[in-house]
Amino acid sequence: MGDLIAIVSFVIAVIGAISAVFIANRDRQSMASIVAAAFLISFFVNVNEQSRIFLQIACIVAFAVSITGAMVAIFSNEESKRTSAMVIGVVSLGTSLLILFSYLKFQPL
Repeated sequence: MGDLIAIVSFVIAVIGAISAVFIANRDRQSMASIVAAAFLISFFVNVNEQSRIFLQIACIVAFAVSITGAMVAIFSNEESKRTSAMVIGVVSLGTSLLILFSYLKFQPL
């Protein structure tokens, strides 16, 4: 049951993050960011270290979201989109690295 909650939480966190990057309304960006953060916390509370395939997919998706946030931050003309995209990009990159090093036990050379 915990794995299912973790999967749903991660999917909703990604949807919230992508929404926060692409929505133009500042209030909706804030709400999407709050939803993404809450479900990301729920993901880390419920994830199991034994579900390595899901953790690998989550690591790749979080990294893709961070790249998307970086691209929007670089190429957007709107200040609110740039700010939101930078925050989402940094949080997503941190999530990707946390999954990689803490849960997947990646050991660089």
